[in-house]
Amino acid sequence: MQSFTLEPFPTRGQIHILLYKNVSNAAELRKRLLSHDQELSYAFIDAKMVLDKFQLLVATNDAVQHELNSSLKTHNVHSEIVYSLSPTTNISESLRRFGISDSSTSIVVVKVGGNSEEARSHLSTLIHGEECDIKDFSNFVDISRIKKYYKIDDKINDQNEMLDIIVGSIAIKSVS
Repeated sequence: MQSFTLEPFPTRGQIHILLYKNVSNAAELRKRLLSHDQELSYAFIDAKMVLDKFQLLVATNDAVQHELNSSLKTHNVHSEIVYSLSPTTNISESLRRFGISDSSTSIVVVKVGGNSEEARSHLSTLIHGEECDIKDFSNFVDISRIKKYYKIDDKINDQNEMLDIIVGSIAIKSVS
């Protein structure tokens, strides 16, 4: 787990990012998310769609800004993070593409606010999987899906260049 403070919003609390592999209960978690289970106040993201933690921080910054401006397009700041990751403005498509699916085996969890150890402890009771270092994103990312959803040219293979395009897509969406 890594925790960060969003510089524009230090009073909102820290952002906690965790990565899990070998997850066996994604279908159960997804069902609970769809029923708006209040115990799941986290953003659950398919790790295949995350190239770098910076991508998550940009989307989280965007979601927190919308929350503070009372301009959320989704139910809460955590679903707004998943929505913000997507270049499209279609909410259901964004949640389907970037959120966890029934078959997800690697997931990223983002928590806005709260204590890091409490979040980790709570997640250990919810997620049937192994926590791993968030530096391991590259072990799970699906570059072909990333390129498809962000409309990145197949000729581009440099991950820094891809990240620039992804972050640009997130930023453009937030101002449109």
